[in-house]
Parts: sequence; structure tokens; C-alpha cells
Amino acid sequence: MFVSRSKYNALAADYERVLEQRNDARRAARAHLTTTRTAAGQFTAADDTLTRVRLARIRDAITYQQRIVRLTRAVINLRAAYAAAERRAARVQAAYDNAVGLNNPSLDLGAHWQTRRSDKPRTEVSAS
Repeated sequence: MFVSRSKYNALAADYERVLEQRNDARRAARAHLTTTRTAAGQFTAADDTLTRVRLARIRDAITYQQRIVRLTRAVINLRAAYAAAERRAARVQAAYDNAVGLNNPSLDLGAHWQTRRSDKPRTEVSAS
């Protein structure tokens, strides 16, 4: 079969164009593959970082919860010790008042009289 030169040149040009399109498609596919691998690596790294951050936050929350529990127990113990010290101080004060006679009911009756005493010493106010 005879092929004319013009037909041959047209077919050769089409062949060159198809080869160029194929090469361009291969380059684009390699570029897309490289971009996909890069993005996948970045997403994997970001996911790993996010997982580490989440685990660190959970670990911190557990640690803080344990600290709160310990501090709450310490506050409860300190409040109980303070209340016991207050009760002991009140008992000692009551024993002292009883020993020196300060719990006598007549003292309460005289308290009002003390504020109205006529011989009560007065402090002089200096006019400056």
C-alpha cells in the first residue's frame, strides 16, 4: 500500500503529538504521585502529632485529677486538724475560765454596771 509523503508527514506529526501527550501525561502522573505521597506523609505526620498531643492532654488531665484528689484529701485533713485544735482551745479556755472564776454568772450582771460607773477613770482628750 502506497502512502503519500503528505499523508506520511501528517501521520508522523500525529504520532509525535501523541508521543508528546503521552510524555506530558506521564510527567503529570509522576507529579501527582509525588504530590500525593508528600501530602500523605504530611497528613500522617500531622495525625501522629495530633495523637501525641491528645495522649499528652489525657495524661495531663489524669495527673491533674490525681493532684486535685490529693489536694482535696489534704484540705480535708487540715480542716479536721483545725477543728480539733479549735475544740482543744475551747476546752482549755473553758478550764481556765472555770479556774479563775470567769464563768460566774454575777460577772455577766456586773458588765452592764461597769459601763456606767461614776468613778470610772476618763481619758482626757487633747485638743491638737
